[in-house]
Amino acid sequence: MKLTSKSIAVTGGSSGLGLELSRQLVERGNVVVAVGRDPERLDHARQAIKGLKTFRADIADPAQRLELLDFVRKDLPSCDMLINNAGIMRAVDFNDAQEREALEAEIAINLEAPIQLTSLFIPVLRAQPAACIVNVSSGLAYAPFPVAPVYSATKAAMHSYTQSLRIQLKASGIGVVEVIPPGLDTPMITGDMRSAMAGQRMASAEQIAATIIRRIEAGDSEIAPGTSSMLRLMSRVAPGLLMRQMAAMYKRSPVSR
Repeated sequence: MKLTSKSIAVTGGSSGLGLELSRQLVERGNVVVAVGRDPERLDHARQAIKGLKTFRADIADPAQRLELLDFVRKDLPSCDMLINNAGIMRAVDFNDAQEREALEAEIAINLEAPIQLTSLFIPVLRAQPAACIVNVSSGLAYAPFPVAPVYSATKAAMHSYTQSLRIQLKASGIGVVEVIPPGLDTPMITGDMRSAMAGQRMASAEQIAATIIRRIEAGDSEIAPGTSSMLRLMSRVAPGLLMRQMAAMYKRSPVSR
């Protein structure tokens, strides 16, 4: 699928990997709508990327998902790609009481929203000659990180969901791609999470975005650049060793103290 002259909606498009994907896709001559919930970040993205469209929505809110769909139908009727990229990653210790609202928000943004948005967007995408859904999971779908148990679980679920979706939509003309990024140095990694990942090599969003675009164009349905490829392999050939390594990282983290 040649990624030029396409109409693309990118959730989480105002920062991190989503922002870099939006930038590179606009530079290639695509019409891109970056979706985000922070108006300041959206304003900055629009000023930094000439031609970028933006839409403010908290995709954890079902009503705002419908507002996004209405916007796309009116302002991007030829939309032929949805990139489900938005996500949040929290350090969570279940030895301590957890706020129910925070747990629900993480699940809603990382898992419920992309599943619901995909369902909403399928009729729009089906109307195009060729279309694609891109779901961003994580290397932690294969190697759960005990510091971020909810994030890891939602990404494992996204991996499973994407595999089923690909089979169901095979005859529809809608391609389904899973992007499995490695750890990225983005604004999502803050506080205890950044401390827990100290010493880990982090990839740049610019490099990973370029790889994603190149490999979508090459026709790949699973894209696991960098260390994600290693995590996927180790989860199959040495799962016990991999989990011992993840447990050791947890024990060294501030969350376990």
